[in-house]
Amino acid sequence: MSEQTEIKFTGDWRITVTSRDASWGQRVVARGTTAGTQTLAGFVGTTMDVYGNDEATWTLSIDHDDGTHGWQSSWIRGLTSVGGAPYMSWRVESEDKTNPDSDRDFNDLVIRLDKLGMVGQPVPPFAVLPGTLQAMPEGVFEATLGRYLMAVRVQNIWTVPWPATSRVGLSDRCRGWLAAGGVSIVDAWSQKDEEAVGQRVVGGKVMVGPLEPWATRRIFFKVDVSRASARKHNVEPQVSTDQGSETVALISKSARAPMSVSRTTFNQARKAFVSECDVGVMTASIKGMKLDLNTFRRAVAILRGVGNGGGQGGGGASGGGQLPGGSGGSGIGHGGQDCYRRTLDSVRADLQAFLDGKEIDLCALWRRLACCCAGGGSGGGSGPGGGAGGGGGGDDGGGDWTGTPDPGLTAFIFPTEVDYSVEYKQPFKGQYGPIPFDDPWWKVLLIIVAIILTIAAAASGGADLANAGSNDVIGEVSRAVLNPLKAEPTTMPAATATGSVDVAVVKLNGSRGLTPAIFTVLDAADDEASTVPIQTLGGQLDTPGTFLTNAQIIAIFQNLASNPNDPAAQNAVRAFKSGARSGTSSGLLVSAVAPIQPRGPEDDGSTVFFINQLRFQQDETNNAISCGGDSGSLWFQTSSLAVLGLNHAGPDSGDFATASRIEDVLEAVGVRFA
Repeated sequence: MSEQTEIKFTGDWRITVTSRDASWGQRVVARGTTAGTQTLAGFVGTTMDVYGNDEATWTLSIDHDDGTHGWQSSWIRGLTSVGGAPYMSWRVESEDKTNPDSDRDFNDLVIRLDKLGMVGQPVPPFAVLPGTLQAMPEGVFEATLGRYLMAVRVQNIWTVPWPATSRVGLSDRCRGWLAAGGVSIVDAWSQKDEEAVGQRVVGGKVMVGPLEPWATRRIFFKVDVSRASARKHNVEPQVSTDQGSETVALISKSARAPMSVSRTTFNQARKAFVSECDVGVMTASIKGMKLDLNTFRRAVAILRGVGNGGGQGGGGASGGGQLPGGSGGSGIGHGGQDCYRRTLDSVRADLQAFLDGKEIDLCALWRRLACCCAGGGSGGGSGPGGGAGGGGGGDDGGGDWTGTPDPGLTAFIFPTEVDYSVEYKQPFKGQYGPIPFDDPWWKVLLIIVAIILTIAAAASGGADLANAGSNDVIGEVSRAVLNPLKAEPTTMPAATATGSVDVAVVKLNGSRGLTPAIFTVLDAADDEASTVPIQTLGGQLDTPGTFLTNAQIIAIFQNLASNPNDPAAQNAVRAFKSGARSGTSSGLLVSAVAPIQPRGPEDDGSTVFFINQLRFQQDETNNAISCGGDSGSLWFQTSSLAVLGLNHAGPDSGDFATASRIEDVLEAVGVRFA
């Protein structure tokens, strides 16, 4: 009679030795996990967490050592799983006497496997502005703007469909983490807000229902970050059903992902924006800007009316003045009786407080201006460092967050020349310092400054924001190249033809002492979605700054085609990148070039076509390799640590990534690594 010596499992499990009735050595072996082969000593009470590669199976076996023949496979049998959502468990028993004389009592070593987690987060949460449902640059939560919808992509890692009653909320310990960091969670949802994002919320939990195994869904939570610390904050969803909630001790580590918070204020003395993030402080001086004159004039006219005690279409409180299109008179404006003088005084005070460098929730202020100018109520009071109504930078949360009416205050403003300096919280070695939230070149904070500039522009008039940079400026944004084709080409380009690029250049002033590590990037970390390191978990990767030319990349695939079974040829297409959203993840270079690679929709809604791009796909780790926010990351060849390309596109699923060849990038902008 043939006995079973291994059982296949899928997903993440915790193995615990529950009993032992054997004198021989015992051990539990898991093969094919994300960590490779894992071994657990066969002593009662020992535990080991095993993480699978998504849908791929891994193999469980129990071995024994009789002291003569070394480790040998025991017979095992797995009993039917017990429990149901949100708990799943297996009991596995073993027999170490594997001959016809065996007593077959299967009690030599007995283990229990508890399923780790029902939900995972394949990508970190990102910020969505509730009024417009637009995502913030790279998903960063800017504290000055206050309230956001936090978009969380949840994945069913339960290996079976979720029950119909499944709902996803934030774990109690997650709420504690966020509260300690100054992040407020608002559980009240209006019907309008639910309809805007297509979800139903009960008691702060999103009704998700029977999600299929490994399927994903994007859900939203209301957060207020006006008092949050400028750093990363861990977000951990938790699944509940009619049978209860996931046991906290069994929540998978893949459920946890960080939200990134920055804080930007305006320094009146220096006439500069000061942005704080997790690794330091950036000071940005706007030396030049372009604005849309029509929207700017409209916004200034409306705010002058507010400043004089009137709203859009109305005069001052005592009949003073008339705005374009207004009727004058003694009314407050068509904001009506709700826009009282004390509210307007508070608005003016808050606008001035922001320009004086105080921490003001601009979005709460914006909502109150919208009410005054578009016909609603004032929305409550606010004060420096706080928000409307004193509710953690926002209202009580019960009203509508989405679909805020446009009061005509938006003015389109685009900084064209920016000087910035960076002060790091910790010293560093090498030419390049840390980057905020692991994203390149502090570009995220510069874009956020532009957003805040747009919101605050009408208040300041834009008159004193353009100024010369200070003496401690270390660099300035100088030029950018974005040259894809607007129409799809009718013929395939040659692989040797120059490829399209999407790249910007920052010129650094002065110099620092160089070390051999031209580029240093973070390796995988245990608090990120990808935990499989290239070298050392939680460490860093020092690279020499060399790069592969287009011809060398083509030669890699010519060699692989000629020697498909050569390990060196196979390893040559292995690559990795360290990105802001998906972390440090590895992948496979698919071909020498993707001749025509579409990307879209762009900002204008169009699709553009990049030629001769590098395309990477997931490797056996199945980790997301490129998500929104990873643009600007460098792809490195794993074996040589040479640069391959500059990442610029990838789907939310993280299945693949598109990058411009690094030789094309360097030629386009006229720079070199040195």
